Amino acid sequence: MSKILFYLLIILILLLITLMLRKKLGSKTKPFFVILLLATIIFSVFFEIQNIKKAEKNREILTAFNQGKSIICKDLNISNDYFNYEFGTASFISKDNNLSFKSLIIDINHCRLKND
Repeated sequence: MSKILFYLLIILILLLITLMLRKKLGSKTKPFFVILLLATIIFSVFFEIQNIKKAEKNREILTAFNQGKSIICKDLNISNDYFNYEFGTASFISKDNNLSFKSLIIDINHCRLKND
């Protein structure tokens, strides 16, 4: 929600600049601000859609991990028997009982569900 408010703030600032300077800008620079405003809106929508898709994928992976299913990260099977999920870093960290992967940290963005 805060991202959307930030985007709206940027759009409003560009709109206010355009309105305040409409007499000084002239007819050639007005389309530039309109194009800049539209580009900002399009970029914001595209960026937000990509973040929503990424967050949904990560949520599905984390749900499968918490249900005890194995997931694949960097060609390794990751399960909650040998790994913990760290919310602060959004990564899987090997447990102390996992000697073959001691201190291994894998970012959730490098993971996928096993059936994919």
